[in-house]
Amino acid sequence: MKRMVLLILVLSGTANLGSAQKLLDIYKSGPVKLVADEIYGAKNNWESLFNLYYDTITKNVGREEDKKIIVAPDGSVFMSHRNRHEIWKFGPDGNYLKKFGSKGGKQEQFSVMPLIYKVVDDKYLIISGGGGIKFFDLDGNFFKSVTMDYSINDFQPLNNKEVLYEGIVMWKFDVPDSEYFTYKWRHIIVKLNIYSGEKEILYEFFEDGDMLWHKSGDIYSSEIGPTPNKKIYLPNYMIYKRPVFTMFQDGQFMQSNRETGEVKLFSALGKEISSFNLDINPVAITQQDAQDNYEKNKQSLLQTLEKARSMPDLPEDRKQGNIVTQTRSYPDKKLIIKRVEEAMTIIIDRSKNLDGYFPHLPYFSNIITDDEGNLLVFEFTSKEQRESNIFNVIAYDSNGQKLARTSFVCDDYDLSFSDATFVISKGYVYAVAKLKNATGMPLRLVRFKITN
Repeated sequence: MKRMVLLILVLSGTANLGSAQKLLDIYKSGPVKLVADEIYGAKNNWESLFNLYYDTITKNVGREEDKKIIVAPDGSVFMSHRNRHEIWKFGPDGNYLKKFGSKGGKQEQFSVMPLIYKVVDDKYLIISGGGGIKFFDLDGNFFKSVTMDYSINDFQPLNNKEVLYEGIVMWKFDVPDSEYFTYKWRHIIVKLNIYSGEKEILYEFFEDGDMLWHKSGDIYSSEIGPTPNKKIYLPNYMIYKRPVFTMFQDGQFMQSNRETGEVKLFSALGKEISSFNLDINPVAITQQDAQDNYEKNKQSLLQTLEKARSMPDLPEDRKQGNIVTQTRSYPDKKLIIKRVEEAMTIIIDRSKNLDGYFPHLPYFSNIITDDEGNLLVFEFTSKEQRESNIFNVIAYDSNGQKLARTSFVCDDYDLSFSDATFVISKGYVYAVAKLKNATGMPLRLVRFKITN
């Protein structure tokens, strides 16, 4: 799956023009080089700090490199060390300072693996960790918690005691004139006062469900894919269909569509202001892509089938007179085997044929913003091209007009371009990245200079 393209949309009204122009000048003068600051974090012992990295190879502890980071106004970096249920603080020089949080139900603890989002009012960290969100000061002291009715995808501080957040929850819909119902994902943009807890829903959007359920409670279309006879999406249906929301400090927000490349801009009141289509030719799916996907699905299903068949058999149901004794377990061995075998004959055979696929990749994979009002939109790419760490760049204004074209280059580190592990702040890129050809621990917290 071909190349990665980085699209930069310069949004009028979301940043000071003078500061935004500095980055735009660099983009125009490209290629843009990401050069690691060798002094940053020089005192850290990465081998001991990230020692759980080795457990990810053999144990189910999550991906060690998936560490959400944020940069505070003073240049300190906070990191969600999720598989430890901890938040770590690094100083402006990149050296480790302290940690706080642990697994538990107390106010200063996290019942689930925590995620850190943003700094609000320049003094409080927003952290989710079970049952809502919690606020800590920049020294790691608990301030308060707010109960949330929705799962949270992201926050955007407005620096006036308020934040925007994107919430998501499943919503049940009956299918007209049928015996079935479906669940749709309800996405909402909400304004929250962090002190009073007052919430105002500004916008909502319903993402179509991908399964039908019989009103008796039995599933109609199995979990091997969306409703029958629909095209196969690469990389997958959920990534393709899920809308992407980007929120800005002035209260405006964007909704972007991976399938069509359409981008909509909304006001701080939730009203649509404008829209345009990204000037991208989406990458076509090839027969090789179909074959690779077939092999991947086949191996995954064979492994699932092998595990299911290795589960112990349960006693058969017994009937004595009018009494029937049934033996059931969860997970249900027979049901798993049945559904995997169905998948082997239905979805697997269909995945060999290029005609069974949606014709192209999504228009983009991730969207990130820097602190100068620029929106970075990433196209999907192949594994080989990701490893090259060279990313083409196109600059747009808010009307979709192309302003510049360049490329991002990083020679020494493998980077993950997502807003979780890649943050642009005050002319630097902060990233959780792997050092190429490292002896010992490859994982680092790195600060890169953005230069030509």
